[in-house]
Amino acid sequence: MIDPVSLRVLIAVCDTGSVTQAARLLAYSAPNITQHLRKLEKTLGVPMVARAGRGIVLTPAGLAVVEQARGIVDDLEHLRLAANVEAAPQGRFRIAAFPTALRQLVIPAIARARTDYPLLDLVPTELEPEPAFDLLAIGRVDALLAKALGTAQPAGRPSDTLTRIRIGTDPLDVVVPRGHRLAGRRDVHLVELARERLAITPHEDPYGAWIASHSPDLIELVGNAFEAVELQSLVRYVEVGLAVTVLPRMGRPHLPASVVSVPLADDDAFRTIELYVRSIAARSRTVTAVVDLLRENLGATAD
Repeated sequence: MIDPVSLRVLIAVCDTGSVTQAARLLAYSAPNITQHLRKLEKTLGVPMVARAGRGIVLTPAGLAVVEQARGIVDDLEHLRLAANVEAAPQGRFRIAAFPTALRQLVIPAIARARTDYPLLDLVPTELEPEPAFDLLAIGRVDALLAKALGTAQPAGRPSDTLTRIRIGTDPLDVVVPRGHRLAGRRDVHLVELARERLAITPHEDPYGAWIASHSPDLIELVGNAFEAVELQSLVRYVEVGLAVTVLPRMGRPHLPASVVSVPLADDDAFRTIELYVRSIAARSRTVTAVVDLLRENLGATAD
C-alpha cells in the first residue's frame, strides 16, 4: 500500500530540489526523507529520484507520480478537515505567526484556550507569512497570520482553496522622548516628522517606503534613518535622544519612563491583520474559536 506520507515527501523533494530542503520544510531528518523515498520506490517498483551532481532530480516516473500525488494528498487533507467541521473545538491546530503576532495574539490565545477549550491544542510556529504559505500549502500548518501596512493587501497568494479572515487592525504610533515637542500632542501626522531623525527597521521592510510615500519631505528623512531589526533597539534610539520612531502598537515593546507614544492621525496609519485557512475548514467551530481568541487579543492591544 502506498504511504501518503511518502507521497508528501516526494512532493517536497520535487518542490525544493533537495533532500535537505525537503527535510527542513517537513520538519523531518534527511535520513527520514531518504527512507520514505526508498519505501515509495520499493512499493511502486521504479526509481523516483536520481542523482544530479550534488543534488537529486525526479525521474520521469517520479514526476508522473507527483502530478497525481498532489491531488491525492490534498483530497486526504480535505477529508480530515471535513470530518471535523462540525466537531467542538478540539485536537491540534497548528498556526504560523510573524513574531509580534505570536507574542501578542497567539501566545495569549493558547493560554485562554486551555480554559475555554480544554480539548483544543494550539501549536504555534514563529514564521513570516511568505514561507508560512509553503507550509500551509503542504499541510504542515492549519493557518497563518499575515499583515499589511495601511490599505495594502496582506501578503497572500490567490487561491480557491484558501480563505482569508480579517482579524482586525493594529494602529501605528510615533514614539518620542518625553520632553519632545510632539510628546504632549493628542495625535501626529507623518509629515510633522520631516525635521526629525528617524529610526526604522531595515529597508527590505515596508515601513520606510510607506513613510516616504506620504510626502516628498519625508524621503530624505527615511534615507538618513538609523536602522535596527529589533523593535527594542528602535526604542533605545529614542530613549537616548537620537531619533524618533514609528511602531505598530501590537508589536511595541515596553516603553521606558523617559519615552512616550503618540497616535498617528494619518488615515492609513495601521496594519491589517488577517488569518489564512483552508476554505474547507473556514467555517469549522475550531477555526471560529481561534478567530474569536485572536480578535479578542488584538482588541486588547489596540486599547
